[in-house]
Amino acid sequence: MKYIKEQEKQTLVIAEPDILVVGSGPSGIGAAIAAARSGAKTMIIERYGFVGGNLTIAMVSPMFTFHDKNGRQVIQGIAGEFADRLIKRGSSLGHVTDLTFDNPGMTPYDPEGAKVLLFEMLEEAGVEMLLHTLVVDVQKEDRLVKAIIVESKSGRQAICPQYVIDCSADADVVARAGGSFVRGRESDGIMQPVTLYFRIGGVENEVLRQWMKENRTLLKDSPTDKEIDSQKLIAFLGMNDLVKKAMETGELDPNVAPRILMYQLPISGQFSVNSTRLQGIDGTNVRDLTRAEITLRKQVQQLHKFLKKYVGGFENSIIIDTGVQAGIRETRRIVGEYIMTEEDVLNSTAFPDGISCGTFAIDVHPPEGGQQIFTGSGKAVYEIPYRCTIPKEFDNVLVAGRCISATHIAVGSTRVMATCMGIGQGVGTAVAIACKNNSNVRDVDVKYLRKTLIKQGQYLLNENLDEKIDENLILNRTDSEGGRASHFNPFKNKDKV
Repeated sequence: MKYIKEQEKQTLVIAEPDILVVGSGPSGIGAAIAAARSGAKTMIIERYGFVGGNLTIAMVSPMFTFHDKNGRQVIQGIAGEFADRLIKRGSSLGHVTDLTFDNPGMTPYDPEGAKVLLFEMLEEAGVEMLLHTLVVDVQKEDRLVKAIIVESKSGRQAICPQYVIDCSADADVVARAGGSFVRGRESDGIMQPVTLYFRIGGVENEVLRQWMKENRTLLKDSPTDKEIDSQKLIAFLGMNDLVKKAMETGELDPNVAPRILMYQLPISGQFSVNSTRLQGIDGTNVRDLTRAEITLRKQVQQLHKFLKKYVGGFENSIIIDTGVQAGIRETRRIVGEYIMTEEDVLNSTAFPDGISCGTFAIDVHPPEGGQQIFTGSGKAVYEIPYRCTIPKEFDNVLVAGRCISATHIAVGSTRVMATCMGIGQGVGTAVAIACKNNSNVRDVDVKYLRKTLIKQGQYLLNENLDEKIDENLILNRTDSEGGRASHFNPFKNKDKV
């Protein structure tokens, strides 16, 4: 290895907020808004020129999953407010039925509208935003993070907060400060594959609906005419046999997902496609990321040609755009005061220190390829405990988002955007309480924290709260087959584990 020696220099301190949120994905949004609304001087930094993370940068539409199998909305609070405001501005048609992975509901949205709305919500809360800013180092003393070193067009600068919330998705702050973390699957460290979403425009929706009726046997569970017509926005999953043949003939890269999955967007004729895939990528390795961006964009072109050739309604369609970057499902996860497990998810576990609910399925794209694990959303409603967000080594740092302390299988459920925004709200509120008391993040009174979150509109278990029920989202199919969609449920015959 060859090294150079950098010249020592002083670094300008540009801000000293009460709370610094690193990363503006769904968890960062929830954390920053909650902290600022609670009265803390809050700053959020983001490496791109807009906020939203996978909501906007990777264009991962729709959002999953706000409701359980009985149509009960178990993710509310800031995430629910965000969804409601998307609807009011015409950037979403709301929570609608889904014929793909047995989800009780999905929430498609326009990513451009989401960008502006997120800016508005941050501004209204009084959050100071600093975009085009990348964390490059951390300074700490004993168990306290004292400074976050950033780089931008303004050069190398420092931010010295009282508390830090690491919402980088990759636990960047914790890792750079020397905190404990794990990567990927416990047995070998391999991570779930990456995917690049892309948007297609010019689709003839009614032609597609008719094609689905005429080719229902290509789709998961062969949906009936009534089911296809009842979809307010089309959700499409299947065609694994045709995809396999296209791989064999060279029409499709053999690394693409073994099925076609796409969702209609609120704008007429537009679809979001989730079918690119690449194994063996470490989202914290720049060479891997570079290879992924190149390969996945080639896959986008192949998949669009495939859809135009085989699926009715796509004949005159065009690619509108691709995500700014590939969507990363999994990288580092902290080792926290508690490690959440798949048993916690499947057993609908409620915790004394629960700060948010989740109800998305365990959804794991196998690191080595093959069939996707999917248990079905909405069947279990569980809580994320506050302890999962506390790194063992630090007293003024919390974590939110996909890098919380959880097993490889459990994070298959906790990593989705609606859940992450709820976790962010819980963490942002907790840090604001610690800030008011000038205390260690471990010393937050969790009973008081839960009461505060409920006042904010957060839904928590075992609290006798008023429930929001949407009868249109009651899950009718709870035991369907995934053969035509290349997924399976290894926990199918186990109500609890």
